[in-house]
Amino acid sequence: MNPGVSIVADDTRTWGLETPGPGLLLHVPSTGRWAQRPSVHLDAAPDYRIRLRGMGQTLLWTRIDSYWDRSVFVRGVASAPVVLPPLSAPEVRAVEASPGSEAWWEAWSWRTARALVESPLPVLHAGQWCLRPVRAIAAEKAERHPVSPMEWGFGQPPMPPHSPDSLTRFRSAWREDWWDPLPEQRPGGMLGLRALSSPEDGRVKSWRKRARDGTLPPVLLLFVDILAKWVVLDGHDRLHAALLEGVPPPLLGLWPFIVRPRPESAAREAGALFSAEFQLRAGATTETVDRVNRMLLLSFSPDPKGTVSRAWPLQGGRGTWREEVSARRRSAQAALLDDTDWDWLM
Repeated sequence: MNPGVSIVADDTRTWGLETPGPGLLLHVPSTGRWAQRPSVHLDAAPDYRIRLRGMGQTLLWTRIDSYWDRSVFVRGVASAPVVLPPLSAPEVRAVEASPGSEAWWEAWSWRTARALVESPLPVLHAGQWCLRPVRAIAAEKAERHPVSPMEWGFGQPPMPPHSPDSLTRFRSAWREDWWDPLPEQRPGGMLGLRALSSPEDGRVKSWRKRARDGTLPPVLLLFVDILAKWVVLDGHDRLHAALLEGVPPPLLGLWPFIVRPRPESAAREAGALFSAEFQLRAGATTETVDRVNRMLLLSFSPDPKGTVSRAWPLQGGRGTWREEVSARRRSAQAALLDDTDWDWLM
């Protein structure tokens, strides 16, 4: 264990997520390896051009409309980095607690936290992180539109994950209309970094046995708030095994966060109550109640925590971006996007 990273229990009550077990907070110092860009990280160029990198290779290019109306995604050709060592059978058997119990989640959370700290390909960077079990919701219950930077202030709770089955439809490029998104494209959707292995793959078959008896280790997800998506960092085969067996995959969510100190405000609290009453008066659907509860928790909590994904400047800015996207367009064996989307992306 790197002595510079501290790991403590998470007693946060305002994440606004369904959490089936206890979580952890990781406090990562700003010295040594933690002061550098991690192996998996975001780069950014002007006008919401976002690049997801892994081991020096581009995994994804994304551009978001300045009014948060639409986005375009194009995958790179690099393989997803292996950020955590493969789990062995003895390591899985070492977790003897009843599957799904608090002790089981605690054991897997601590094991994953240590693996993240010790990984030679770090995902963590300096700052504060939360690692916590999360439960997927139905896509129909997700928010209909991402919250743009113009609205969110700085730091909001992560969105609940949904649509794990979307990982079976691996696409090299696609467009999302954020005003009228498909259910799987709503905020909180899950995004794989590679195509799923064949159902006949040996590891998938092995994990299917675990999925059937309820001892499948959790899949590790990273919440990227600028994209409002959960990226699968580790466990593509485990997730595939759960889908093949028709069981919900156990999920561990990871996200960086900040604490926003703020004084008490009677005006803010009164405004939140008025907004809650107005929304509920229009129809107390399950989705509305969940949204109102998250808003009230955030409004009445002192010093709330919120997730903010860090990005590094893309060296060369727009010029580098255009060169890379143009090269990806030329290398494609088939038309990945129409010309209008390619031109806008570049």
